[in-house]
Amino acid sequence: MVKRNYLIGIICGCWMAGTALAQTVKIKGSDTMYPLVHEITDLYGKGVASEGGGSNAGISALLEGKADVAMASRSLHTNEKNNFTSKGKPYSEVIIAYDALSFIVHPDNKVSRLTQTQLAGIFSGEITNWKQVGGDDRPILVIIREAASGTNEFVKDIITNKKPFPNQAKVCSGTSAVIQAVSQHTGAIGFVGIGYLEEIVKPIAVSAGNGGNFVLPSFKTALNKTYPLIRPLYLYYLKSQEDKVKGFMNFALSPLGQKAVVHKGFIPAGNSNNAK
Repeated sequence: MVKRNYLIGIICGCWMAGTALAQTVKIKGSDTMYPLVHEITDLYGKGVASEGGGSNAGISALLEGKADVAMASRSLHTNEKNNFTSKGKPYSEVIIAYDALSFIVHPDNKVSRLTQTQLAGIFSGEITNWKQVGGDDRPILVIIREAASGTNEFVKDIITNKKPFPNQAKVCSGTSAVIQAVSQHTGAIGFVGIGYLEEIVKPIAVSAGNGGNFVLPSFKTALNKTYPLIRPLYLYYLKSQEDKVKGFMNFALSPLGQKAVVHKGFIPAGNSNNAK
């Protein structure tokens, strides 16, 4: 461990020697992305501060000048793009990694696979009992994230076709809280980024549409794109602040930065890193 820390210190020291950081780069946003960005900032060294709060919060903070970089587990909405334009704040979008959105249940739940159509029924409140999808006669407890979550919005966009979540859904303020809630309730189902999967919950194999091949979320199935629910993870920054943030952005996309992405269980960005 001492040797590893020493080597990381040398690597970071060499990187920092060629990087001028006049002031702290503030990063805010997606809770899904926070662990991987935090690991990258640790490797990068001093001069970067990161915090979660949700994709919406990160994007708002960037627009209001309260953050230099926004982490978002979704792309900007049209109204958000218009807000940046109307305020004369052109921005750049960078894909830092990919995620396999994973649906999880209690380990004792005998349901191990669901179609996207069944997931849509569950998360829109049309399917309310596990027996409707081959499980025990037990009410379904839907676990979701708070309103600021980009992951919530991804599920609505891709799974429920923008239908609202059930009124009785349990709201958790953070991905770790979703894991804990699902692990403690045999009838629960929730969703998390692949980097958060733990043995205290069971991931569900998913198939596109009404059926077909059911695929479990994993690093391999995300990398080869056989898992159907892959999403990009974004970093946004203002073009006026490019000189301030480019050192960190370059490091995040460097081989060492992308190794940190893999270490946290996410999928490296590959060749899709061209800023817009």
